[in-house]
Amino acid sequence: MKMSRSFLSPLVAFLFVSAFLSQSGIAVAAGRSGKGQDTVTKVVEINRQALAQIQANKYEAARDALWGAIALLTDANLGEHPISARTHIHLAAVYMTGFNDRTKAIRQFVIALKIDPNIKITPQVETAALDEAFDAARGQVGLAAQARTAPAAPSGKTPAASTPAPTAEEQAMPASGSSAGTSAGGRRGLRGARKFVDQEEPTPPARVPEPFYCPLPDEVPPKEDIPVRCVTQKQPRKASATVFYREKGAEDFTPLPMTRSPKGWLSATVPGAAVTGSAFQYYLEAKVPGIKEPLSIGSADGPNLMPIVDGAAPVNNTMLAMLLEGKDTSTRPAPMVEDNAPLDEINKQYQMDEELRKYHRRLPGAVFISLGGGAFAQTYHGAMSLDSHDPTIQLQAGPSGATLLQTTGEIGYQFTDKLGMSIQARLQITPSHSSGWVIPPGSSMKQPPTSALAIFLRGQYALLTLGNFQAFGSAIAGFSPMGKTFLGYVAGNCELALDGTLVDGKPYKCPDPPNHLVGHSDTVSGGPVAVGLGVGMMYHITRSLAIWVEGRGLYSFGSIVLGEWNAGLAIAHKFESSAPASRMPEGQGGWERPPGEEDKDAPPSD
Repeated sequence: MKMSRSFLSPLVAFLFVSAFLSQSGIAVAAGRSGKGQDTVTKVVEINRQALAQIQANKYEAARDALWGAIALLTDANLGEHPISARTHIHLAAVYMTGFNDRTKAIRQFVIALKIDPNIKITPQVETAALDEAFDAARGQVGLAAQARTAPAAPSGKTPAASTPAPTAEEQAMPASGSSAGTSAGGRRGLRGARKFVDQEEPTPPARVPEPFYCPLPDEVPPKEDIPVRCVTQKQPRKASATVFYREKGAEDFTPLPMTRSPKGWLSATVPGAAVTGSAFQYYLEAKVPGIKEPLSIGSADGPNLMPIVDGAAPVNNTMLAMLLEGKDTSTRPAPMVEDNAPLDEINKQYQMDEELRKYHRRLPGAVFISLGGGAFAQTYHGAMSLDSHDPTIQLQAGPSGATLLQTTGEIGYQFTDKLGMSIQARLQITPSHSSGWVIPPGSSMKQPPTSALAIFLRGQYALLTLGNFQAFGSAIAGFSPMGKTFLGYVAGNCELALDGTLVDGKPYKCPDPPNHLVGHSDTVSGGPVAVGLGVGMMYHITRSLAIWVEGRGLYSFGSIVLGEWNAGLAIAHKFESSAPASRMPEGQGGWERPPGEEDKDAPPSD
């Protein structure tokens, strides 16, 4: 009995040492699996930039960037990924809208549709001409024309109309050169081709919406002065205020006291020389008579950040009037709700994959192998015969002791992040104390079995997931090819002195009825079929390696219930195609020479 209880400690030690020694090598392999995810993230960003370049009529830059993205995907064996199809859609838009090359546009659409037959044109670049080319490409791959609820704008142009008088929004926009013009097929932004005309400083609002109110835009142009105007709810004519701003590369904020304007604003102007970099950092403080603590918008430890955007509208009186009216002052076109939907959906999926990679959990679609073992098994049985004795000698109903150990091995498949199924083999070994007893000639006694083998179908489901940790429940059902699914160990508990001698100096007599063994241990057997339930915990060291512990109960249709604990290692791997992608000819998904470039490798013509 001592042997069986001491077995678990070295077993668990072995499992954890093995996990530690193998973690570094498997972690390296897991890190390599993130290369494809990093590539997709890069390509998603390239597509976003390309869309902005298309809207800014920078077609050559967009074309080169998109071909670079396709090269990245090809090198990473991701030519069939959804982001590859989306990249070919955008490349078709470049060829059709920017270079008026319908043939190449259709060719790119065909490649995209072969990857994803359900793909649609990104709304930001959709035009009537592009829709027509897309339908032609669908016909080439055997698909019907796409259904539309409304006609697209013809090639990004809008019908001519009489020119209205400039509005306040148009007056606030910079002169020509803004990137906020009408994009091909996109949504119209605020027009920026009119000459700037400022207006008189507006009056502060009659009802100040905040204790300290400073209407400021969401973005400012680089190297342009920023007039800042504020007003307080209380004591607006007696309050004072200061703007604190920090220039690029500086550690400290520069204070700029505000003065009273003729209309009653607290006013200061940040010099354009301080408006550099990618964001303008500032905070404001106001002192109001009767209020002990100064009012603030931001702080030195948490300043406000205002993006510095090339082509943003200048901050002036016209913009202040728009801000007071609650109007949008951004010069960038307001995107349609679904504009970035295709890219966002791809990015979202890869963020989920990144989350899985971060927490190392076993991937859906992975094949896993698990090895383990344990001890401290306890059986509960009805009145039954011992395996080595005459059937007339019955063991009373009750518990029996622990076996020496059991080992388990399984191979399975992970269907989802939570559900896995496997085939498990369980080998049980019992102590053997039979060498000291003799089977009388002609006796029905036999040596008790020392092992039992069973094959189970096992399901495991994660009940709770916290990072790398999972608590799970399991269920098994199976049979034994040996006719015994498991054994219960019955230790020798009575030694009968047949010749009347003393045992330890005292007369010794076995209890009556003869629920005993004479000089040896014995076993009781489960039937050929068994079912069971279990609960356990699993910790994922890497995505491929996990350690687990499980307690479970088995019931055999022989009136025997067995309880046991097991622990072990699980190794998983998701098999994916690793064949290198071959370079394809032009128009078939590979690199395509940009128009106008000469073939330097071609032989000179006569």
